[in-house]
Amino acid sequence: MRVISTLLGRVGVSLALLAASAVGHAAPPLPGAIFTTLSDGSQTNANIFSAKCDGLGVYLDGGPGINAPAGAAGLPDGNYFYQVTDPSGKVLLSTDAQRYRQFTVVGGLITSRVAPAAPGDHDTGLDVDHGAVTVELCPFLDTPNNGGEYKVWVTPVADFAGNPDVVDNGYNPGYFHGFIPAASKTDNFKVKARRSVCLTISKFEDFNGNGRRDSSEPELIWPVRVYDAMGIEVQGRQWTGTPDGKSPLLRICALQPGNYTVVEEATLDPAYTFNVTANILDNRSLSPVSRTVVVKMGTSDRTLIFGNKVVP
Repeated sequence: MRVISTLLGRVGVSLALLAASAVGHAAPPLPGAIFTTLSDGSQTNANIFSAKCDGLGVYLDGGPGINAPAGAAGLPDGNYFYQVTDPSGKVLLSTDAQRYRQFTVVGGLITSRVAPAAPGDHDTGLDVDHGAVTVELCPFLDTPNNGGEYKVWVTPVADFAGNPDVVDNGYNPGYFHGFIPAASKTDNFKVKARRSVCLTISKFEDFNGNGRRDSSEPELIWPVRVYDAMGIEVQGRQWTGTPDGKSPLLRICALQPGNYTVVEEATLDPAYTFNVTANILDNRSLSPVSRTVVVKMGTSDRTLIFGNKVVP
């Protein structure tokens, strides 16, 4: 009976301490802002992502949104914890101990992820517009929400009401797994698989230079390069048309939303030169014409056609 009484006493003390902690963390609202983004800090379409992880997934950015001044809506300087839950906040989806989910803010911007010893496997990216660091939210479980919706939370380390050495500090209406709503910032996002979108590229020899492909003008096998918004080449050097002539088109699929730069390379024969006569994007002629065309990919397939006339 003495052992049971002692255990009950310890439980009572623990609950009292926990309750006191929750009451003691009745902090004023946290100023500043957070938002979910891609690894480069570019905002996504209505916070909808095509993947949770692996570089194309969900990253956390603090401070200003896209096109905002660097000091706009910045979080106060200091160290912060973050977590991912379902939209209600009742179900914790982050899977590693709280101490591994931590970052530092300086000058209103996230400047680094606090990286204790393993596991701590959250990647970081760079918000090139503001010189800030973005923090990958993975690993986290799939949401039970039928709409594929999640909520990310951020709170100052000093206002965290729990034990950072455990994964889940429990839920009650006063705090959500150690996060006090008044002392936290949240942002909802969705992860939904997008259908694969493709960019089709072709090139024709514009014999008469009129900027249109006439029935007698052949499509050409020609080298092109495609770069994403970060300047990273997509799939390496490609060809408009296959060397065996079976397909006149270059088709690049599984592209994420964003701007892609398509560049016509020079001919392999230095004696063969040409002028660009047409850039036709989705049946619309662009002006002025160029060997370099920027194509904005969204949720629909797009087609780009180059026209070239040989220089005598």
